[in-house]
Formats: sequence, C-alpha cells, structure tokens
Amino acid sequence: MRKILLIQFFLCTVFTMTHAQNSEFYAAYISGEMEHWKQNMDDMEERYYSSRSNELLYDLTIAQYGYIAYCMSTKKKQQAKEYVHKAEKNADKMLSYNNDWARAHALKGAIYGFKAGQTPYMAPIFGSRAIREIAIAFELDPGDPHIWMEKGNIDLYKPAIFGGDKKDAIKYYLKAIELYEMDSVKLENNWLYLNTLSGLASAYIKTKQIKKANRTYQKILGLEPNFEWIRDEVYPEFKRKYGI
Repeated sequence: MRKILLIQFFLCTVFTMTHAQNSEFYAAYISGEMEHWKQNMDDMEERYYSSRSNELLYDLTIAQYGYIAYCMSTKKKQQAKEYVHKAEKNADKMLSYNNDWARAHALKGAIYGFKAGQTPYMAPIFGSRAIREIAIAFELDPGDPHIWMEKGNIDLYKPAIFGGDKKDAIKYYLKAIELYEMDSVKLENNWLYLNTLSGLASAYIKTKQIKKANRTYQKILGLEPNFEWIRDEVYPEFKRKYGI
C-alpha cells in the first residue's frame, strides 16, 4: 500500500455498486491488495462495454479513481496517467448524458485534482477547475456526504495563499461523517467513509489537535480493526511521534 488513497486530492464515491462489488473493493482497500482492486476494476470495465449502463460507468470511474490515487502515492506515474485519461473520458461521457449529475461534476473535479498533481506547472489552472466543478456539485446536491468530503479535501490540501483553511476542512469532514452516519446503508463496505475519517485525523494533526486525532484513529480501528495501513503504519507512527 501503503499510502492507499490518502493522497486525498478530491475524492468521491458511489453507492450504486452491488453489495458484492462493494465488498470486493472494500476488502482490497483495508488489506492494501491493489492488484485485486485492479483486477476487479478491469473486469468491471469489460462488463460496462457489454452493458453500456450509466450506473456501471460511474462505478467503473470511481474504481479507476481509487486506483489512480494509489498509483500516484506509489510513484507509478505511467499507470496513473493512463487511468487519469480513462477516468476523464468517462466523466465527460457521464456529463454529456446529464449535466446536472452532481456526483459526475464532483468526480470531474477530482480528476482535475489528479491532473494538478501530475503537472505542477498547471496546478493553478487545474486546481481552479477542480474547485469550480466541486462548487457546481455542491450547488446541485448539498446533502451528499461525498461532496462535503471533497470540500474538506480541498481546504486541507490547498495552500493557505490560495485560500486553503484547515479549520474549514475539519468542519467539512465532520459534516460528511455526520451525513454518512445518518444512514447505515451508506456505511456498509464503504471504504471512503474510512477514508474521510482518515482525512479528518490528518486535519486534526495539521491543526495541532493531537487528542482529537488520536480519538479519530481509535474510532477508525474500532470500526475496522483489520485496516492494515492505519493499524500497522499510520497509527503506530503517530503514537511514536506524539508519545501516545
């Protein structure tokens, strides 16, 4: 893994996957078995080209998005570039079907976030496009926890000189978590719920709220004790650093 998906540029997820699909991706997420993730994702791509289902296209793009984050965090630049291209084409296709699709706008913003990371000299342009797309998504559906999560990611990772505010990031993450937890269906096999909690812990650390970060890591492991990256790497390092 092991920084799986915590390059958290602008993440979003989906609830249209079947229970089995969610289970497969969730298992890969908590174990760091990204080859398993890739196999499931590529199988899904084949099913999409057979069915041309819009819902399956969205699920596929979310899976690709997660894989891009992994590739970028592990310096697999060529694979990341390949899947950014695929995901961007898919997002454009979704918006051509329905330009009022909030999650498709959020996903397009996420892809711009990846492109900003891949081409730093273009970061101001891609970053502003990402912010614009997520603003559109929020206007279309302010009750979606994923869009709140992405607002949090923006403020966590955007430099203060460009308006980033880590305290606002905490507020947005907390709102996303509240919305997730209002519906137990949204929690089942939801790897991005765990990812949102991890983002919150990072925001607490960056704002020197160490006790709150510690409680957040404990909550993550209470919910999913087999989350290997947090259990074996992130939390032990956090405890060593802060003497907990």
